[in-house]
Amino acid sequence: MSDLNLKSSYEFDLPAEQIARHPREPRDSARLMVVDGMHREDKVFRDIVDLVSEGDCIVVNDVRVRKARFFVRRATGGIVEVLLTDDMTLPKRRFSCLYRAGHLAPGETLCAVGDPSVKVHLYRNGESREALCEVEFEGEEPVIEILDRIGQLPLPPYIVKQRKTHGDAEYEATDAQTYQTVYAQGGSAVAAPTAGLHFTPELIAELKSRGVGFEHLRLDVGVGTFRPMQTERIDAHVMHTEHYCISEQLARTVAQTRARGGRVIAVGTTVVRSLEDQYDRFGELRAGEYDTNIFIKPGRKFGIIDRMVTNFHLPGSTLIVLVSAFAGHEAIMAAYRDAIEKGYMFYSYGDAMILSPCSEAKA
Repeated sequence: MSDLNLKSSYEFDLPAEQIARHPREPRDSARLMVVDGMHREDKVFRDIVDLVSEGDCIVVNDVRVRKARFFVRRATGGIVEVLLTDDMTLPKRRFSCLYRAGHLAPGETLCAVGDPSVKVHLYRNGESREALCEVEFEGEEPVIEILDRIGQLPLPPYIVKQRKTHGDAEYEATDAQTYQTVYAQGGSAVAAPTAGLHFTPELIAELKSRGVGFEHLRLDVGVGTFRPMQTERIDAHVMHTEHYCISEQLARTVAQTRARGGRVIAVGTTVVRSLEDQYDRFGELRAGEYDTNIFIKPGRKFGIIDRMVTNFHLPGSTLIVLVSAFAGHEAIMAAYRDAIEKGYMFYSYGDAMILSPCSEAKA
């Protein structure tokens, strides 16, 4: 029997060709694995309309992925890649960032590639090549507008690597639409809440027409989502902190759904973390803004969510630990083996699962 506190218990081997380089088109044609304990069915995502019922409530993360990645040029001609990690919508000039470069003089002036009129200064808070740093923008133009002009969406590194391996362009014009949910509104994320990428406006409309609620929260997905666990014992891992918002409407709708016996269906791990953080705080949802570093592990009793929609996650990640806590470790690892055998596509642009809770996860 696996020791569920060991990272190695959540590892698996994935053929590289099953790392999705591009999403399926249309969005809702992605494959969908239905997992309820050791019982599994293979469907397509649009079949979700037959897997939910009138009176259920689907909750999604409506955060918008920002063009947080851009390139600047040194006076010597060298190119530096910069990734902003702050909320890029804030009215300020200096932001936390990561950048890859050799030695830079503190405050060195660099010009944006493609628009030399955009000038920035970089400051490093450490000696490593990817130390957390700060970038300061000259001028008065709002930084979010500058980034919309010169920036790129920060695709996950495994997508970029696979595209390079196959001779594809690392970034494509279509990514601006496909790496964004159709309901993205505001906030500031450096990664998409990818379980939501499969919804189309038509699918959402059909769900609503069948009496299924479709509500939003917002969690600003941070750079920590790409960081692997550094410890073999998962209880020694320090979880990153993310900011989220709960609206009065969401709190009211979820309370009404639960009171009348409907199910709360969380779309993505960011929604799960937000809703379950609320359960830990209050036993219910309360409108407001919060920060959470909740790490959901096997043994947890889930108090808000009844179903979970999620993509297939990286081996040994905090996300596969989370879904194992909900659906059961044995069930998840068996489902992943089955998905690999059947050619499902994995990770951000990959296929999806809809999970029922294991008996140990029910509050």
